[in-house]
Formats: sequence, structure tokens, C-alpha cells
Amino acid sequence: MPVLAFDMTTANHESRRFEFRGTNKADYYDGDLKPLSSHNVDVRIEKSLAGEYAICKEVSRSGLAFRRSWGHIRNDKTNLVIFWFMRRGHMSIAHAGGRHTVHAGECAITRSTRPFYMELVPPENGELEVMHVIVPSHKIYSVLGDNIEVGRPFPTSSGELALTDRILDLVFEQDDQIDQDMAEQLVQALLTGISKTITRLSGNPPARESISDKRIRDITRYINQNFANPDLNAKMVADCCGISLRYLCHVLKKSELSFSNLVWDKRMSTAHDWLSDEKMQHHAISEIAYLAGFKSSAHFSRMFKARYNVAPREFRGMQASAGSQPAL
Repeated sequence: MPVLAFDMTTANHESRRFEFRGTNKADYYDGDLKPLSSHNVDVRIEKSLAGEYAICKEVSRSGLAFRRSWGHIRNDKTNLVIFWFMRRGHMSIAHAGGRHTVHAGECAITRSTRPFYMELVPPENGELEVMHVIVPSHKIYSVLGDNIEVGRPFPTSSGELALTDRILDLVFEQDDQIDQDMAEQLVQALLTGISKTITRLSGNPPARESISDKRIRDITRYINQNFANPDLNAKMVADCCGISLRYLCHVLKKSELSFSNLVWDKRMSTAHDWLSDEKMQHHAISEIAYLAGFKSSAHFSRMFKARYNVAPREFRGMQASAGSQPAL
């Protein structure tokens, strides 16, 4: 279930407004936060986690103002993008390029690398509600370019944005009932999708993918889908990707990649994860070797020890011992 990440009331707002970044300033980015009025202050932020992503819901009967200046940016080099989904009330964002108002049923982004001033305003005699997702910029940098205007509103009434809004709400409410790896992958896919949508609606086409990049993506996808086949080879991958073996070798070499490394890296990392997974404890090490595409358990053991400096059986024992240690 979501946990309370921050709250602010009339009685404590003078001190609490400096504590919105949480323990060790691990949340958000630095800036000046204050209520729009010192009377009837009532702000509550709950947070759920999906791997590296924090999904937050803010509910407030009072307005809030937030300013991030160049001084904040110089002192705090946090590089984050926040996706804001307005449910009730509205949000106004001013920056060097202009001013926008984001209404209920719309979304917008802010960036920690750009100065801006924001006001969150509840509806008259009602509560403000806004969902926001805090995203490390590197996770979506290749999709959501720097030229997307901070604060520009986009409708969430249909299409990818509406679907994302609903699913984020589900992940937020049931974070403790959803596998965290699956939740992180789901949120990553959703954010990649809406980043493409926002880029398209902004009139800023995404960077074109080169033919070589597309071929690398096709090759990698096929390997990731078929690494468990012990007979997987470069000719098979080339044929299934509709290219010649010579061209496959050419595009991999151009990108400083090796076919064998792609295959064995996938097999080794998968086997490593399975040996660490409690749900796979009923599988013998030889089974895991075969499931990961190795033709013999001896070959698997040699490669595993060469890469991780420990034998598979010893590694599994270490993981089991670590998992059984009582929490301090």
C-alpha cells in the first residue's frame, strides 16, 4: 500500500516546507516550497515505488507554490523528469519561455534542469488531486528530447495518455501486491509510450532510428527471445531477421558488439538471476543450465565461475544464507 511521504498543516508548515524531499533528500529536487496561504494549510503526499520510479499522489485543500531557480540547479544537480497528471484543480507553470495552465484531465512535465515557478491550486471549496511520477532522466532521454516545453498541457482523456493514467493509478494503489520487477518494467513501457505521444503532439518528431540501429534492435530482440535454444547461432538469427550473415556481422562490428557476447551475456545474466531467485530453488543447477541454453552443466559451471569468481552451487548457497539472515 502507498506510504505517507509528506504532510503539511497550518501548525507545522513553516518547518515542514523544508522537508519535502524526504530522508537524506532522496525525493524530488531542491527548490522553495510554500503554501499559497498560511491559513487552513492541508497537504498530503503518498508514495508508491515501482523499482527506480516513485509514483506519488498529492491531495490538498490549500494551494502550494514551488520555485526552482538556477541557484537551486547549481547546488543540486539532480537530473529528473516529473510527469504530472491533474485529477482535480489546476496547476500553473511559468518559465523563461512562457506560462501554461494544466487543468484536470491534462498532464505536463517538469525538469530538474530547467528553472520554473509552479502553483498548484485546488478547486473552489474542494480538494486538489494530482498524480505524479518521478523519473530519472536517463530512463527516457532518448525518447523525450530536451525540446519538449516544460509545463505544456496534453489531454489525458483518450489514447496512450488515458491508458497510462489508469494503469499508474492501479500500480500506485497495489504496489505491495505487484512484483516490483514487473511493476518497473510496466511503468518504463508506459512512460516510453507517453513520451513518444507527447513528442508527437508537440510537433517535435523523435530522432530517426538508423537502419543499423534497427538491425541491432532486431538482432538483440531475437537473441533475448531465443537464448534458451542451445543450437542458437548467427546464421539462424540472420535468417530470422531477414538479413545475410555477412551483414549481421557487419552491423555488430560497427557497433563494437559481438554475437557470441550478446548470447552468452544473456544466458549468464539470466542464470545468475535464477540462482538468486527463491522461486527457482526447486530447480537443480543442471536444470537451470539447460533452461538458460547451456548444453552441459559442466560448461555452465566453468563459465559461471570465470565470470563471477564463484561456483554456481556456492553462489546459490551464499544467496540462500543472505536471505535467511534476520533484518537488523
